[in-house]
Amino acid sequence: MLALLLVPLGAVQAAAQEDARQSFSGRLASLSHFLVESAELALSRGQEESVRAFAETVTENQRRVVAELKEALVEEGVDPTADLGEQDRNTLQALETAIQNQFDNAYFSAQVIALESMIQLMKDYGETGPEGSLKTFATNHIGGTRTLYLRAQDLSVP
Repeated sequence: MLALLLVPLGAVQAAAQEDARQSFSGRLASLSHFLVESAELALSRGQEESVRAFAETVTENQRRVVAELKEALVEEGVDPTADLGEQDRNTLQALETAIQNQFDNAYFSAQVIALESMIQLMKDYGETGPEGSLKTFATNHIGGTRTLYLRAQDLSVP
């Protein structure tokens, strides 16, 4: 009888871990997709060289991050979703319609917020997520993401 009660509990735990993996990877993919899309926008609309240089750095960084995330997802058996979430889509649309002389500041502000969200997401998953490739990925990429975040903060106008 006790064994019958434990089987569903194990199934519930497995489902919860799968939900955690899917939620983490979906939000991370959305943030990464936003960073790349907004960087491409900054390459065409940015007025300052610092904006374009930062956008190139973000693009290169995120392409590597996405490749490594895909590897971790395959190892975990998680189906990646790379769609922009509603919040990220709205922020991207706001950047697309920003007044030209305000674009650079809007871009850096959006980068700071997205990178801060990404850091928190990876930190939380690294602390509470199920063991595996995604958890290792999260803990390994906090430092590089924090470096980008600090650069974006330094380049943004208060």
